Amino acid sequence: MSAAAATKKKIVKKAVRTKDLLESNNCIPEAMITLDGDPLTCYTSWATNLPSETFEWVWTLFEKNMRLIFLILKNAAGDDVAYCHYRIDMDHDYAVIYCYEIQVETEYQRKGLGSIIMNVLEKLAVKLGMDKMMATVFKYNIRSLNFFRKIGFEEDETSPMEEAERDYLILSKEVSVL
Repeated sequence: MSAAAATKKKIVKKAVRTKDLLESNNCIPEAMITLDGDPLTCYTSWATNLPSETFEWVWTLFEKNMRLIFLILKNAAGDDVAYCHYRIDMDHDYAVIYCYEIQVETEYQRKGLGSIIMNVLEKLAVKLGMDKMMATVFKYNIRSLNFFRKIGFEEDETSPMEEAERDYLILSKEVSVL
């Protein structure tokens, strides 16, 4: 690991241990008001510390706004071992399957589950007549970038410009029609 990366890793670890990042770093403006005059407040919380009613509200709003579909992999014993949430949508005049996230249980990582998930999604994209598959990946997540590049994804035309201070890339893969 380079010295710069080691320094960044320390910054991340410190931030993760900080109780209230927004308040301790003076990121909350004195006045937050909607365009129509409603005053607002704000706070941060780890998901595990959210009051149950807030957690339920967050999840309900997330489901309502995101229209996500979950692909779940189970092992032979019937245990859930990996999931992907994705969406079928239009993106800049293209019909796409957008992979938002892949999560794999630790003991199943690096065993091909990500490839299995993406192969299933690609087959679906072909059958539905989609133009491409897309994913957003943090620039620093080298394992994830390498994974998507290995399976044929490239930087999409809608990805932020190189000159911009970008911390993520939008990747895509054109879908071959049968």
